Amino acid sequence: MKMKFKSLFCSLLFCFGVSSCSLDEQIYSSAIAETFVKSEQDVLALVNGGYSLLPTFDCFKSNLTYSIMFGSDDVASTSATHRAFNERTVSASNGYFITPWRSFYRVINHANAVIETVQKSEVGSEALRARIIGEMQFMRALSYFYLVRMHGGVPIHTESVTGTSDFYPKRNTLDEVYALLLEDFKHASTTLLPYSQQPAAESGHATKGAAQAMLALAHLTYANHHDLSKRADQAVANYQLAKSYADSVINSNQYSLLSNYASLFDVGQEKNAYQEVIFAIQFTRDATAASASSRGSELAYYTQPSSRYNVCGNVTNGAGAGTARVQPWFYDLYNTGEYAGDYRTAVSFVTRFKNQNLNTDRITYPEKRTATETTEQFPYLNKYIDPSGYQARNNENDFFVIRLSEIFLIKAEAENELNGPTTEAYAAFNKLRERARKADGTVRTVPADLKTGLSKAQFRLKIFDERGLEFVGEGHRWFDSVRMRYLDTEKTMVQYRYEDFYPTLNKTAPVFNATTNTWGGGRVQPANIVPWTPKFLIWPIPSSEIDANPSMTQNPGW
Repeated sequence: MKMKFKSLFCSLLFCFGVSSCSLDEQIYSSAIAETFVKSEQDVLALVNGGYSLLPTFDCFKSNLTYSIMFGSDDVASTSATHRAFNERTVSASNGYFITPWRSFYRVINHANAVIETVQKSEVGSEALRARIIGEMQFMRALSYFYLVRMHGGVPIHTESVTGTSDFYPKRNTLDEVYALLLEDFKHASTTLLPYSQQPAAESGHATKGAAQAMLALAHLTYANHHDLSKRADQAVANYQLAKSYADSVINSNQYSLLSNYASLFDVGQEKNAYQEVIFAIQFTRDATAASASSRGSELAYYTQPSSRYNVCGNVTNGAGAGTARVQPWFYDLYNTGEYAGDYRTAVSFVTRFKNQNLNTDRITYPEKRTATETTEQFPYLNKYIDPSGYQARNNENDFFVIRLSEIFLIKAEAENELNGPTTEAYAAFNKLRERARKADGTVRTVPADLKTGLSKAQFRLKIFDERGLEFVGEGHRWFDSVRMRYLDTEKTMVQYRYEDFYPTLNKTAPVFNATTNTWGGGRVQPANIVPWTPKFLIWPIPSSEIDANPSMTQNPGW
């Protein structure tokens, strides 16, 4: 009994002055001592504490990426641990499900505690208190949005956990979780939050624009769920709301697409990126802690090649780990056809780079080799670079949750689902193509605007492909693949991938033939692609939660 209690206690209870979850710790009657809040600075410290729970090793910094990045079809990996997510051979006991789950519930509990404290307090102005409640509702909604998309219906907590709380809650339904998070985002969007930028000291905090943007994405995702569940009326209502909130963000004129796509990922121009970035998990080079414990990012480290120097803070040589690589078939999609010459492809991927000796090039599939060059099988992601990082896992690169380009695609997708590919849908879609043609100031003719004449299903597939390039490496692909439907309107994209696409491939990696200077073999890792099962549409409830809570049930198939 005590072990079960301890597991849930550590996941949910936030209390100041307690440094660990031990069995003999004191349980307070409230999550935040009433005597703690004596000034506005105390209140703001509580708010900052909530944000600090997201860019941690257990959450967005590292462990969450296993399921939402390495679990997607665009990424290959050298790591057996990562590949288990890509190949769907993981089990519910995998630790990389447990720690993000606990992190999100810590954020939820912290948000609840701050809301309760601020509602009781008379510290600060009424406007400040209202703003803080809005921010905490945003954080609670964001956490539940990740949880419900990853795990389905999960327990809802709207009060902070105390010694008298129910430590064995049942799962709420998916619909109940969406009802809460949509209401939280909606309330945050109507509070006294600034629309697009918080004061410099509170950079990275929630804004009204961020709440509206997340409402657009959440309503779109919920509409997809209704479509897949054959609930047409509910789907239409949510598509309409998704489009409406997308229009609110666009028409606010508070955000703009950067003219140079590459500038989004240049850490030297980080502040300018937030003209387009609406909400992100912000990381910073951290001189106070090292590597995994730091507030720095590890995106550059695990996405850059191990044979490429001066790309991250790796103290040995600035090389990456080479852990995350790009599936060759995925790179082919964006290096040929209508995407051939697309500036975003040049920015997002690297297939040629200086070797360790800095004198010769190292190439990857599908480049041709000269006599002095060496080869690797897989292309790499190239969005994340920080040669000024402090350690391998202590870099400046932020994790973008949502930016304006996605709002245009949300509008295009919602309009298409409501009315087919109208002029309005094409116009929103082609905003991204227009920006891509601007390149780095030397205007290109590609990618061309999407031509009219497509069916609703064809336009939907174009959106899926456009999202694949625009947001590669940004943590969207897995979510898109389980929510969006293929051409037949019945299968999700992930089901199509397993049942129809993978069987057509030689399921091996490319192999370079030095004699013919050509690439043979297959175009995909892994070779071990398991048969399709509907359980791939969702991740399991962590087994530790099942073991700790007799009221908790597991997702089917897991």
